[in-house]
Amino acid sequence: MEFFNMVYSVGVDSFFKVGVFVSISLLIIGLIDYKFNGLLLRMIEKNQKNQRFFASLMGLIPGCGGAIVIVPLYISGKVSFGSLVTAFITTMGDAAFVLMAGDIKAYLGVLIISGTVGILTGIIIDKLNIGKNIKLSFFNEKIDEEKNDMVSENKIEKNYKHLGHTKGDIIGEVLHKRNTHRYIYILTHRVWYKIFWIIVILSIPLAFDHVFGEHEHNSKESYESVFQGVGFLGTILCIVYTGISRKTIKGSDFDKTESKLNSSKETLIHTAEEVAFLVTWVFIAFLLYQILLQFIGGEYQLRDLLNKNGFLVVIGAILIGILPGCGPQILLAAIYISGGIPFSALVANAICNDGDALFPLFALSKKSAFLVTICNIIPALLVGSILYIFENI
Repeated sequence: MEFFNMVYSVGVDSFFKVGVFVSISLLIIGLIDYKFNGLLLRMIEKNQKNQRFFASLMGLIPGCGGAIVIVPLYISGKVSFGSLVTAFITTMGDAAFVLMAGDIKAYLGVLIISGTVGILTGIIIDKLNIGKNIKLSFFNEKIDEEKNDMVSENKIEKNYKHLGHTKGDIIGEVLHKRNTHRYIYILTHRVWYKIFWIIVILSIPLAFDHVFGEHEHNSKESYESVFQGVGFLGTILCIVYTGISRKTIKGSDFDKTESKLNSSKETLIHTAEEVAFLVTWVFIAFLLYQILLQFIGGEYQLRDLLNKNGFLVVIGAILIGILPGCGPQILLAAIYISGGIPFSALVANAICNDGDALFPLFALSKKSAFLVTICNIIPALLVGSILYIFENI
């Protein structure tokens, strides 16, 4: 019974403290991206001298989309390898939304540090001509033969605009060949997003009340039980949908990023999908953190453990950061909000965390993906070490 109460409490917190606020911020950012479709990309292409600064802005956009669309520009030779690294260092992926909702000061601190580090690293890399001679390589994977059961994600409008590449080129063949099963497509494009946004709209006043008021998660009062039940239901629906859509590590891909920038409806659809993925990982993180506290004996014991092994936590955060995908990074950001890791570990993770952007790069150029990872680890280790020293002076 005690474990069920813990799961219930974590489920309520995941949706009300993170899910609702992330939904609003992610939707606003998505609609802004849609409205100003391709503006930063055009500025990057036209301004070769300052492209690293624009690449950092792309990376600093919360979510993975900014870094993802830099990949085809690099492959087609429109941006330098240094600019690619800049975008990858500055991006936090979907973990940015968790931090925005849970600790805005820490989020702004990470933006300033990772933005500065990303630009400086990109300049150094281009000065040294690192990565200049890497050639394109990609996997010749076969498209799923069950074409009748598949629906393409990149044919939503007649005037569909491709970002960083042209229709029918080799980049498009690699990045657009992954389709969605028909039943998943129907669920996401006709059912799920409508239910999701209705729940979010109804939950906005409840979420504010939950954050700024005091509530007993296991209260037996009728109002409180209904109140908490809505939040728990929201989390459960997110977990179920994430499982049905077969998402585990990756929250977004090039197809979905490009389709969001072509249609306001697709922005609504895929924002709901990404929030479900994000809430699922936040729930896992919060639950693991509570289990850890139970196991070690409470927050005081955790702080003592961090004081004794703090730098190992920084190393661990870097190792998590080099894992492709947003899932592990969301988990780490949520644990930071709960007080489980120091700021130095969060920043180190943010610098070497590429979000979902590493997937399309790996598909197009394995050597580039490997070199980007190395270029991320070095500044992450350096900055993480400096911050850790300052934390413990």
